[in-house]
Amino acid sequence: MLWGNGHDYTVDWWALGILIYEMIVGIPPFFHKNKHKMYHFIKESKVNFPDPERHKISVSAEAQDLILRLLDKNKKSRLGANGIEEIMSHPWFSTIDTTKLVEKQLVPPYKPEIKEDFAYFD
Repeated sequence: MLWGNGHDYTVDWWALGILIYEMIVGIPPFFHKNKHKMYHFIKESKVNFPDPERHKISVSAEAQDLILRLLDKNKKSRLGANGIEEIMSHPWFSTIDTTKLVEKQLVPPYKPEIKEDFAYFD
């Protein structure tokens, strides 16, 4: 582990891994009510995925691989350390047309119907 060397752009790839995990599972990968334990988990623990039978949450093998590689604690070997092309060439992104994505021409799989400005907020 390379603690104490500061952060660089690869911290964004770490954050992407956290975000993808949370969007699929519903909670962050290292969550604990006790923040000191949570910090310890972030520094020392491996990423665990929910049991699909018990928790009724399925995380595909491709998604697990992407998340684990983005959450590599060693920033030098983290996916994306050699550029975004590493990430975008991962099989989990294989169905995304990156040209259309950049040109904002992709149709989202879900688009909420907006009835008033604050309908989706508490």
